Amino acid sequence: MAKKFGKFLMVTAALGAVTAGAYYYLKSKDALMDDDFDDDDDFDNFDDDLDEDGAAKEADRNYVDLDLQKADDFKEGISAEKADTAEKVVGGVQEAAQKVEEKVEEFFDDDDSDGSMDAM
Repeated sequence: MAKKFGKFLMVTAALGAVTAGAYYYLKSKDALMDDDFDDDDDFDNFDDDLDEDGAAKEADRNYVDLDLQKADDFKEGISAEKADTAEKVVGGVQEAAQKVEEKVEEFFDDDDSDGSMDAM
């Protein structure tokens, strides 16, 4: 009986140690994650963009006028190039398909060019 009780105490102590180790590991893991989130704070100071009066500096801004005619010409050019590329791709695919079809017909042709009867 003493042996069984001793084994029971050893198993209980081992399980307790494993449980305590897992608990402290998970607790420290959560603490490390919480510390990592604190490093991601936003330290940007947007007040630097304002002058002494608190208003944004309007004189330093440069604006570019948009030329909408150039944008329309660019879109038309892109559309034309897209159409040309599509025609080239479709033409290439059709040529490749025709070559494959010819080779397949030639492969399955029953007549031999040398006059032998190998195919029959």
